[in-house]
Amino acid sequence: MEKQRWLYITLLKEFLLCWIQFKRLYGKYRRGELRFSDVASFVDDKDPYSPMYYLKELSHRLFRDRNDKVPSEGMLLDLAIGSIFHEAMKLRENLYQMEVYRPSFESFREDVSSLGNRLKEEFLRIGKRAEKGVKEGIQEIRRLFNNTLEQIRLFMIRIGKNNPLFIRFIVKEEKLLRQAYGRRAFEGLMAELFPQGETAQLKESAFVFMESMYFSEASKLWERYLRVNPEDQEARFFNLYCQGYNAYLENRFPQALKMWERALEMISGVKHLGGYLERIMEISHKITREAFEHGKSKEAQKARLFLEKLSLKLRGGQDAHL
Repeated sequence: MEKQRWLYITLLKEFLLCWIQFKRLYGKYRRGELRFSDVASFVDDKDPYSPMYYLKELSHRLFRDRNDKVPSEGMLLDLAIGSIFHEAMKLRENLYQMEVYRPSFESFREDVSSLGNRLKEEFLRIGKRAEKGVKEGIQEIRRLFNNTLEQIRLFMIRIGKNNPLFIRFIVKEEKLLRQAYGRRAFEGLMAELFPQGETAQLKESAFVFMESMYFSEASKLWERYLRVNPEDQEARFFNLYCQGYNAYLENRFPQALKMWERALEMISGVKHLGGYLERIMEISHKITREAFEHGKSKEAQKARLFLEKLSLKLRGGQDAHL
């Protein structure tokens, strides 16, 4: 189940990246600059690293090549992605016709002796069909992408509930989502995903990161939350807790103790301490032992003083929250 959730997130990201790349191609088309090489780097039926090929295969793996029941929105999404892929392949071939075959024909179209009238007419028809195919094909791909963006939005809402991986994706890829949907549509998506508002979203997401041991990301969210609610003492405690834990994981032990010492000053404003103080104490004991074992007497002494201060806090009644 965890692997499947990860693949869902990968599919969402790859789709949005393909959409943004196509928007650049569409811009070139509008300016009359679109070339076969541009589309060839976007879609290929043989290159597994081609963006659209990779997206199509990932979609089939998730929604088509399975023995269990596939949700209807997944089947629809797979059909849409497959259609985009095949339309893009047709666009690629039409551009090839226009760039490779038509110039060759144009170079000797007036030479009646080397080219029969019927063959000349056929090449003219092929050229016109290719030109029309490019015009119609790129518009069809654009429509498919736009309509599938709505399906992706609904899919994100369905899989986003209580999914730490998805919350992490939203936070880390905010810029990508804004590029793909635009500012207003992105804000609408966030309102649907987090109907309780932006600050509640930041708080909820920060706790999700903490539970998943992503303390650096959680700290960034607490800092964003504190820009809106600078007086929230509980948020300050959790931000310092995350900074300290991240420093510990990076073997910056003095910095970890420094952050946690500052966090102790905030605990009077924390309603639900859970096991956070116990966890700080457990890790501080490890830091103390390691400092002694490596002959770092000053660090060991600081760690011991911190442990004494933490014990006093607990004995002073804060452990009633645990």
